[in-house]
Amino acid sequence: MQIKRIGYTPIFILIAFAISSCSSPRSMLTSGKVLPKGQVRIGRNTTVNISSAPIERSIKGSIDLAETASENDTVIYTKQIANLNGAFMAYCLDPIGYNTETFFRYGLGKRFDMGYRNTGGANAFDVAYQFMGSNKNCNESDKGGFYGSIGAQYSWQNYRFVNFYKFDKVQKLFGLEMTRKDITIPLVFSKSFGPEERVGCFSFGLVYSHSFINYKITPKNIYSEQLIDNVPRELLAPVSGKASFDAYGTFINVKVGKKYVFFNFSLSAYYQNYGRYPMLGGSDVLLKGISIVPSYGMQFNIFPKTKKKPIESGMQI
Repeated sequence: MQIKRIGYTPIFILIAFAISSCSSPRSMLTSGKVLPKGQVRIGRNTTVNISSAPIERSIKGSIDLAETASENDTVIYTKQIANLNGAFMAYCLDPIGYNTETFFRYGLGKRFDMGYRNTGGANAFDVAYQFMGSNKNCNESDKGGFYGSIGAQYSWQNYRFVNFYKFDKVQKLFGLEMTRKDITIPLVFSKSFGPEERVGCFSFGLVYSHSFINYKITPKNIYSEQLIDNVPRELLAPVSGKASFDAYGTFINVKVGKKYVFFNFSLSAYYQNYGRYPMLGGSDVLLKGISIVPSYGMQFNIFPKTKKKPIESGMQI
């Protein structure tokens, strides 16, 4: 059976990868000061994830896909298909992506707050404890100085390509399924601009995360490449696996505004060794690299209502 070529150019494939990708929440648009009790913060961020390993794999895999991959009922497993398989895995682990993020935070009590955020297809809950600096809101205190906090975040996602330029058909070619869970621990310090970060702050810190990966590749029409003694080609066997890896990062962040409305600008960098992953046809792929995560966003503060002190009354004699 004749194999037809797909009419995708490399640029379209790269665009499709970027738009359809999602990654774990990694933007650091926060400070060392957690929310005081009862205070609410909501906001929206934009994050770009740029990873060296997916860039290398995507260019190679995209060109190979444009030259050899097929929409026909039968696809022969070649080196080009193997490269494309590696490109998919690289993007799932740490994609080049442009995502918007919505978040909510609430001050639980003295020096503790919690939050939720949704980044593309990833969800995350976190808590933070402030161990350094004042923990009052800017309406109650005129203190400034340095703040420090440490947090813990749990995030999860199911990887899926969107139907952009029929690129979902390429995912169906491999029958790729993946889930990912991350535990992230950020250590954050900040220098206040004005009392209690009334007009913003400068933040910096370190980030450690550990990721858990489960994946399965179940091709429905990819067959072995060579015929031996006229034996019919065989459908490639499914591949599944589990993996985990560490990531180490650092970041800087600037927040400017006044009391109720702030603008954030952040730049984070991570290094990770993703490890080795079995692929179709008995091959495997070893991935490691650096991720750069620039982010910007806007946030709104809602302060708790202050209780009015009762007016004492008395009788004059």
